[in-house]
Amino acid sequence: MADGSRNDSIALINAVIYPMAHPGRAQALFARGGVIEAVGGDKEILARCDAKTVVLDMKGKYVLPGITDTHNHLLAAGRSLETLDLSGARSIDEMIGKGRHFLAENALPPGGWFFARGWDQNKMAERRFPNRHDLDLISTEAPLFFERSCGHIAALNSLALKLLKIDGDFKISGGVVNTDGSGEPTGLISEAAVNWARMNIPEQSRDTLEHWYGLAVDRMIRYGVTSVQTDDLEMAGGVAGVLDLYETLESRGKMPMRIAQQWHLRNEDELSEFIENGGCSRGGKFFRCGPLKIHVDGTLGARTAALREEYSDDPGNRGVYAHSQEELNRLVRRAQEAGMQVAFYAIGDGAIERCLNAVEAARGAANPEIRHRIVHCQIGAPDLFARMVVLGVMADIQPAFATSDWPIVVPRLDTDRARWSYAWKSMLNSGIPVGAGSDAPTESLNPFVGIRAAILRQDLDHQPEHGWMPVQRLDRVETLAMYTSGGARVCGELSWRGTLEPGKAADFTAFLEDPFQTPDDDMPELEAGLTVVDGKIRHIK
Repeated sequence: MADGSRNDSIALINAVIYPMAHPGRAQALFARGGVIEAVGGDKEILARCDAKTVVLDMKGKYVLPGITDTHNHLLAAGRSLETLDLSGARSIDEMIGKGRHFLAENALPPGGWFFARGWDQNKMAERRFPNRHDLDLISTEAPLFFERSCGHIAALNSLALKLLKIDGDFKISGGVVNTDGSGEPTGLISEAAVNWARMNIPEQSRDTLEHWYGLAVDRMIRYGVTSVQTDDLEMAGGVAGVLDLYETLESRGKMPMRIAQQWHLRNEDELSEFIENGGCSRGGKFFRCGPLKIHVDGTLGARTAALREEYSDDPGNRGVYAHSQEELNRLVRRAQEAGMQVAFYAIGDGAIERCLNAVEAARGAANPEIRHRIVHCQIGAPDLFARMVVLGVMADIQPAFATSDWPIVVPRLDTDRARWSYAWKSMLNSGIPVGAGSDAPTESLNPFVGIRAAILRQDLDHQPEHGWMPVQRLDRVETLAMYTSGGARVCGELSWRGTLEPGKAADFTAFLEDPFQTPDDDMPELEAGLTVVDGKIRHIK
């Protein structure tokens, strides 16, 4: 993977280097043309340097492989950094007040939509979902699109429903439009209906998309993230919009990190068109086409995660499947034949079971070496973990979810199923490869928020006292591996990045404090003093 046209080199000396690979801790590193050539002691590394080598004396600072965010929504995360955050709202009245205040302080462009995100009915006094009547109290002159914290449910005001032409007769496969007693929409939509709404909101300008991209990427580079997989189809206007945006950014030298797109194609026709148009082979050095993303179910908070048995607090309800087993089987086989990994979105044990059925059904298809992965993979069971190992299916988890969801897990699932939920230690002990991501803007772009969550299994208020299901807590090595080598592994890229070894990409980050010694609660405050991607300094403090 070395670039023969480059002869630039960089060396780190007087450092504490954690390669996350054998033989372990080192003192110095040398890379040429974006590829690591040696990891060892200062004397050995300095002997490789010439007059043009950039030599950095790290003064004992701590170097790790670059962090991978295995799953987020880059453009939406950038937008969230400058839109209304409702995560602190503790009542619908407070949400209305925050919305009014935001509109009073921030003028929308003509015809602009008012976006907000982060509300959670479980944390609000009314213990109900907001509806169009609530949002109409904020504005009837601007269309409102207020997403729940999970991103799978949204509340719209009356004008937004009118502009999107969502009425009582609106139907979409895998989606729900809530209606009242008279058959009129309440303003609450979920699952595929939310994705449809995003796709049909008027497209944002290229300047706006690039602005949101810049906000998110700059924040991530400063956190030490060097690689991300993102799902931006709804935000960027479909496949053509995504390719045009990212390929243009790369051609203009505005891509300081590695970015892969997760293609959330909704059906077999879209997948076939993507493959036949050469989508799988598009991309350059920093932007590339990533896996097929398949939504299999919903969320635990909305009781739409698909379960093998009914919800404990909602008898008769087993959640929502986005695809039949037969359709899922066909999607996986088509992707595998085209050489695409599949990143299943699956939270419930019923959804995970369907994913494994589809992988098993595709065995014997072309490219059998491809290893698929389950994003979130929240509600497990011993038999499901055993099947994942046999089928080579990996887990792509978002640890911060546990700190948000833990109060509802037992009421939704009962104690036995809860015992196998967010069971990361059990996954690792079973032999399942695990990587980790943020799912921003659902959770913070800061990877150390997730790292703290994996170690403590507590929210920022230190609840529950000893961590939720503390037997599933991970140690530092396990956790940091999930965000470095584990992240590269689940993305199918461990052969050329993810550890600091000769022959691998010179993607690394240095921290001012030791990530292996920093107190648990101080992890989110860790500062990246240096971020290097492809042997080039992208951030230095």
